[in-house]
Amino acid sequence: MDSANAITDLAEQKGTVLQVGHIERFSAAYRTLSEIIVDPLYFESYRIAPWKERGVEVDVVLDLMIHDIDMIIGLVGSPVSKVDAVGTPVLGQRIDLANARISFESGCIANVTASRVSYKTERRMRVFARNHYLSCDLGERRISGYRLRGDPMVDGLAAIAAEKYEIPQEDSLGNEIESFLECIVSGKKPMVDGRAGCEALRVASLINESINEQLQMVQERFGAVAPPRG
Repeated sequence: MDSANAITDLAEQKGTVLQVGHIERFSAAYRTLSEIIVDPLYFESYRIAPWKERGVEVDVVLDLMIHDIDMIIGLVGSPVSKVDAVGTPVLGQRIDLANARISFESGCIANVTASRVSYKTERRMRVFARNHYLSCDLGERRISGYRLRGDPMVDGLAAIAAEKYEIPQEDSLGNEIESFLECIVSGKKPMVDGRAGCEALRVASLINESINEQLQMVQERFGAVAPPRG
C-alpha cells in the first residue's frame, strides 16, 4: 500500500501518466454496465476458479477479488464507508476463499465472493437498482435483466420488461493499451489512474484485515484455525 501511494505521488509530482492495469474496467462488459446502471443499491459478485499453482503466493483477495472490487467501486461512484469480511485458507497457506460486504456512503452494498477452490470457473455479477435488475455473466459476455415499466399492481407482468444486451467481442488488453496511449497523447486522465488503483488496494487490504481478525477470534475461542501467513 505504501509503495502504491508513493508511485502515485511521484507520478502526480512529475506530471506523468500512470494507469493501473485493472483489465476488467476496459472490457466491453464493464462499459455496457456503466452505461446502463443508475444509482445502484446492491451488488452480488462471484469470481471462482479451480485450484492452480499460479498466484498462490498471494491471497485470493489480491489474486481474484481485486478485479471485482475495482469494477464495483467504478460503477458505484461513491466512497467506501465500511468493510466486513470472512475467509479461510483451504488448500494453500494463504486465504483461498473470501466473502466481503462493502458498504458505500451512497447506501449501496456490495457482497463480493472470490474462491480459487472450485470445480468450475465463473465470473458473474448481479446488480439491483430501484425498478431495475441486471445479471451479468462476464465469462460468457451476456447481460440480461428486468426493468419496471409501469405499475405491477395494475398491469401485472406487463409492467415488467425483460432486457438483453449484446456485449461485443473485444480485446480488453488491447482496449487497455489503446486507452493508455490515448492518455499519453491527449493528456486525458486514465480510467484507472493511480488514485483509483490505490483505493482498490486499500479496500482489499481492509478486507484482508477483517478476515485476519475473524480468524484470530476463531483461533482464540476454539484453537481450530491458524491465521494465514503474511
